[in-house]
Amino acid sequence: MPLIEPPKHERHKPEDVNKKHKQQLGLQDRLALVITTAIGTMYAVYFFAVFMAGWMLWQSFFYGRPFDPYPFAFLLFLGNIVQLLLMPLIMVGQNIQGRHAELRAGEEYRTTVTSYHDIEHVLKHLNAQDEELLKQTGLLEQLIKNR
Repeated sequence: MPLIEPPKHERHKPEDVNKKHKQQLGLQDRLALVITTAIGTMYAVYFFAVFMAGWMLWQSFFYGRPFDPYPFAFLLFLGNIVQLLLMPLIMVGQNIQGRHAELRAGEEYRTTVTSYHDIEHVLKHLNAQDEELLKQTGLLEQLIKNR
């Protein structure tokens, strides 16, 4: 039976890209990720909704003279400040998350290519075995006929 040469590609040893990504993060990157993760939850939506509804109710039913009467100009101002601060921060966090996704995708690709080459090698080996078995079966059939 002919020997099939082992694959010539370099073996790819999978690595933990999550650990690699965490090691690359600085303090500001970690802070941006924490805030992005916290703001990107439904709890943050509930908090802002309750805060705004509470503010409007408090100012609408404030006894005496409310300091932020309808149309709630100060509340709008606070909302704009929060938006101006959080939008760039969320974009930074998403960029960091995007880099992590790219690392994962690259690692998955390298692992898939290595697996593909290994499967190709196994299939070639199986085909060679099939050919050898067919050849030996033919020889056995001829021996049986010649008896």
